[in-house]
Amino acid sequence: MNELETSLAAAFAITLVAGTLMAKHLRNRRQRLQLAQRLAPFVEKENELNIVSVNFVPQSEQAGPTAVDKAHRAMSLAIEQGGAKHSVRFFLTIMAFLFLVPLAIASTLDLNVTIAAVIGCILASLPIVYLKVKRAQIRTKFISQLPEAIDLMVSVLRTGHSVPQAVKTVAEELPAPVGGEFAQVLQRMNLGQTFSQSLLYTCEKFTSFELDLIRRAATIQAETGGSLAELLEKTNSTLRQRLKLVRQVGVLTAQSKLTATVVSLLPFAMAALLQYLSPGYLTPLIQSQLGQMLLCGAMILMVIGALIMRKMATVKV
Repeated sequence: MNELETSLAAAFAITLVAGTLMAKHLRNRRQRLQLAQRLAPFVEKENELNIVSVNFVPQSEQAGPTAVDKAHRAMSLAIEQGGAKHSVRFFLTIMAFLFLVPLAIASTLDLNVTIAAVIGCILASLPIVYLKVKRAQIRTKFISQLPEAIDLMVSVLRTGHSVPQAVKTVAEELPAPVGGEFAQVLQRMNLGQTFSQSLLYTCEKFTSFELDLIRRAATIQAETGGSLAELLEKTNSTLRQRLKLVRQVGVLTAQSKLTATVVSLLPFAMAALLQYLSPGYLTPLIQSQLGQMLLCGAMILMVIGALIMRKMATVKV
């Protein structure tokens, strides 16, 4: 037991030191990214239409981004997509704390360390799950508000106002998240970017095919000329038909998704029912080492099965 406590204390110390060094590195990295983002409008950009290739990092750092840089950028983007106001360091600290708490409890109460580690991994993943859920909610709301925003832009453009004035009207009249995002688009336009260039980062942030279609339409109009209001109106009609199809597909696949959820929760409900009807019935499975290994394997297989079922029930439109 003393040896186990010593090992856990050493692991905690190493994790603390490594976390401090990583947090310092990520803080410096974030400052460089913010500086590069502020200077990006004044730097000559490549004429690239792929929304995934948007990067505000200086060219000297684009040559060979490290795994830590990629992880930091992905985490920062996930936090921004989830609408969280905290930093990457805060989420890393929370994840490390959630991972170490079960280990500390297991060490104190002389419980199985393996199960504690598995529980710690599950708890540490909760902040990521939270960000993914919030990102999905914000993205869904943004896409549902987008046709209304385009209709408002078309109305303003038809009255003779400019594109920045139309974007400003959307930012002022519509609620979040569309209003806030178009306010950022207006800010980038005021710094010298075109309308299509200003939409690049928002397209990447929401991974929105719908907004990227609007951006491409604006790019084509800027190159070939014509009425932007008429082009946006026709494009918006296509977006409304696509959103209608997405809702129809969601209704048709709702039963399959519900089945996957029920199948995933059924083992836990059955275990609780058996423990209530016959106390001690599951004790050999929980206390024996073989039973604990089987439980861990079953939980891993359940998670994989749930992901596969949800993937099969998801239809891309």
